[in-house]
Amino acid sequence: MRVRLIFALTLSVAALVMLGGAPASQAAPGSLRILITTNIAYSSEFAAALGAKPGVAGVDTFNTSTDTPSPETLATYDVVAGLGDSNYQDAALWGNRLADYIDAGGVYAQFAYDNWDSIDAHPTGRFESGGYEAFIPGSDDALLTSLGTILVPGSPLLAGVPSFTTDDNTTPAVAPGATLLAKWADDRNAIATKGRVLSVAASPQNGSLDPMSAAAQLAVNAGNVLGPQPPPTAATGQRAAALKKCKKKNKKHHNKKKFKKCKKKAQLLPV
Repeated sequence: MRVRLIFALTLSVAALVMLGGAPASQAAPGSLRILITTNIAYSSEFAAALGAKPGVAGVDTFNTSTDTPSPETLATYDVVAGLGDSNYQDAALWGNRLADYIDAGGVYAQFAYDNWDSIDAHPTGRFESGGYEAFIPGSDDALLTSLGTILVPGSPLLAGVPSFTTDDNTTPAVAPGATLLAKWADDRNAIATKGRVLSVAASPQNGSLDPMSAAAQLAVNAGNVLGPQPPPTAATGQRAAALKKCKKKNKKHHNKKKFKKCKKKAQLLPV
């Protein structure tokens, strides 16, 4: 049975010690910095699983029941993994800042109970009114189930995600414009995506999801797939110039063997 409010004070103290007012460092190239936002104190296993993933530069936790991350803080993270639950200090302010963060290229990996329909358990504000959410928050049914039908086979958002069980979960509806990626074994909605948001109707609170690496992989995939992609490499013109030279030589000497060899070498050059 989950306990939501008993340890709020514990998390508050822990968050102050961890954050200490110090600015978070910028993510290194090719790696991810992830911020877990939660209103309860049970995310240490999820944080550890994220930190163990290749390509993750760092993981921090922010207690959103006592404060709201500033735009400056959010800007230093590639992915925000939201666990929600009761209660946000200011659900509307958080929803507004979250929408701004997504607009600026940030990725939101949302887990239960951030898609629970209880008042102040999920972000409201512009995140909700502006249509950013992939799931419309639903009831806290907390049924024992496991990952079931994959509706989008081959989706990079599900790459490397093992089958997992959950007993802390919600029953949300798919938001307009969102894509449902997977269902639970009991046929309820499990995972959906929209824009730069991935929403999972299971909670990665300690002891709630097995294996926890599945939740971590979903968050990492969201960062790698939904985040800003590097621009394509500009053409150097080297290959085209070399092929042109090969054709010029062949026109003069008419040696098919040398022409073929010249083309083969040219194809190895950068475009």
